[in-house]
Amino acid sequence: MIFKGKKQTKEPEEGKEKKETTQSTEAKEVKHEEIERCVECGKILKDKTYEPYCKQCDEKLDKQFDSIEDNILIYRELLDSEIKILEKFDDEDIKDLFKKIYEKFSKEEGGLKEESVVVLNKFKNSFGLNELEMGLARLPDIKEIKKNKPLDECPECSKKIKEDFNLCPYCGYRLKDNF
Repeated sequence: MIFKGKKQTKEPEEGKEKKETTQSTEAKEVKHEEIERCVECGKILKDKTYEPYCKQCDEKLDKQFDSIEDNILIYRELLDSEIKILEKFDDEDIKDLFKKIYEKFSKEEGGLKEESVVVLNKFKNSFGLNELEMGLARLPDIKEIKKNKPLDECPECSKKIKEDFNLCPYCGYRLKDNF
C-alpha cells in the first residue's frame, strides 16, 4: 500500500504485520485530519448538523429564503440576486417554494394574473422546474407584461381624451386591451 508518497519496501514477514497496523493508523489519521469548512463563510464545522453551512450561515440563509418568499408574494417579482441565493438550497426546497407560491397566486380573486404568471415562469425556468411533474396546471407562456402607454389623444380620431378612458367618447375606439 502507498500512502501520501511513502515508498513501500519488502520487509520480513514478522515486521510486515506491525507495519500494516501502523499504516492503517496513519490512514485513519489522514482521514480524520480532513477539515470541513462552511461553504458560505469558511469557518471550521464543529457541528455537522447544518452541513455544508455553519449554524450562523444556515440561519442567515433561512431568513433570506423567507424574505425572498415574502418579496415574491408581495411585490410580484423575482430578482436575479434572489435566484443566486435560492441556488444554494436543495431541489426539494425550491420545488416546495414554487408550489407554495403557485397555490397562493392561484387562490387570489380572479385566479392567476399576468404579473403572477411572469414571476412563476421566471422561477420555473431559472430552476428547470416542470409544473406538470409537480401536479400543477401548466402556466401560460408569458415572459413579460406589455404595458399600455398612457394616451392623451385617440389614435383613431386624434381628439384629446383623458388617460384613464377605456373607450374614446368621440369615435368609440377601444383604448385599453384589458377593458
